[in-house]
Amino acid sequence: MIEVEVKLPVADLDTIKGKLLKMGFRETAFIEECDTYFDNRQGDIRANGEALRVRETKDYLTGESRAQINFKGKKLDTCTMTREELETGVENGEICRNILQVIGYAPAEPEVIKDRTMMQKESITACLDNVRGLGGFLELEILADSEEKKDAALRGIENILNSLGYQISDTVRMSYLSMLRKNK
Repeated sequence: MIEVEVKLPVADLDTIKGKLLKMGFRETAFIEECDTYFDNRQGDIRANGEALRVRETKDYLTGESRAQINFKGKKLDTCTMTREELETGVENGEICRNILQVIGYAPAEPEVIKDRTMMQKESITACLDNVRGLGGFLELEILADSEEKKDAALRGIENILNSLGYQISDTVRMSYLSMLRKNK
């Protein structure tokens, strides 16, 4: 699956949320996500522009928690965060992290913790993120199952950005982990 994604720094998440609601998005979740990224001993994963992470999610509304492991491939273009993504749920995030460490992977500091409001309109997911240590961001994403659908998905995302008063050139391609590490 190809995750077509853009990430936009925003000063006022509530204003963006109001605009998205007026555009027909509906709120689907309010969660906390805690991401631990991993690399091998040689540092190949991050050096290759890829990502391996264990994510633990707590739903603020229901109190339920879940965990998953993700691998994100290299970025597929020069202006967005679009890349292949593989993910699956795991029963226990702590055990998954321990397994990765036992077989030679090391956690990359710091953990990325964010409060996320998820919104949906048709196939488009909007995430309003308040990232600890970084501030507010809007992520827009569409999952595409082919290269042909990737370009159409990007045009759809670009239309939403334009409706919000932004351009693709206003987005950032750096991960939250890289931004936090740069700020240290």
